[in-house]
Amino acid sequence: MPNEAKTITVRNPKWDFADIDNLGTMDTFMRTLWYTLSLVFPEGERYFIRSVKRYQDQITDPQLQKEIKAFIAQETQHGRMHEKFNDEFILENNEIARARKQQEEQGRKPLWVIESFFNKYVSPKLNLAVTAAAEHYTATWAINALDDERIKNLPSSLRNLIYWHAIEEIEHRHVAFNVLNAVDGSYAMRAAGMLVESVMMSASLPTLFMRLLSREPNVDYLAILRSAVKESTDEKGLIRSFFTGFWTYLRPGFHPDDDQKGRERAREITLELGKLVNVA
Repeated sequence: MPNEAKTITVRNPKWDFADIDNLGTMDTFMRTLWYTLSLVFPEGERYFIRSVKRYQDQITDPQLQKEIKAFIAQETQHGRMHEKFNDEFILENNEIARARKQQEEQGRKPLWVIESFFNKYVSPKLNLAVTAAAEHYTATWAINALDDERIKNLPSSLRNLIYWHAIEEIEHRHVAFNVLNAVDGSYAMRAAGMLVESVMMSASLPTLFMRLLSREPNVDYLAILRSAVKESTDEKGLIRSFFTGFWTYLRPGFHPDDDQKGRERAREITLELGKLVNVA
């Protein structure tokens, strides 16, 4: 399974998000969670690219080399499109998002600080291990997103953005993991990457979520709590999927392609959307 050639298609999205008036079809919890994820995606994608690219020259497998190039191209596009969505929709309407972007532009990027610390004082391999773990998390999210009924009712450009991102996360979910295996196949490094990624995510996402939520008018915090519980306990809940992904990843002998469900569903969605509207 790990050595099987995979299809990683580099697409060129053209959406301008002009059809988005608001995200009223999402409840406040999911809308704020989506804003949170979209705001952290661009810098996260760049971190993933740097972490994998650092070891590109050490990879001798020509198939994996080809997949690394496709991975970098896909992740570059993801960062650009989420920045476009953030700039055109979120930043225009949210002072917290604007403040975050200004902070990042001034160079105070938490990921950059963490990355530099690992490179200098621990090992650059830990950044790669964190990336492999994060890619597993995003692929787990992606599999759920493809079957989330709420996404089907979103404006078409946003729906396609989510489907496109999900499909490509599933396509390349094995790349960083295989690069990590090539340079350090130890269970200890893999587990360390997952533990560090989980701590980083648990520390950063709830903080940004609560800051964004504080700017929402007339928030029903009881409804927010009910939504959080549902997403944590429901079999297809977004938060629960991350708990499941954590334990799955730590299983000895794990590989991202063990479960083919996501890849098969991604192919189905791609065909249903006619290879995705406005994507070459």
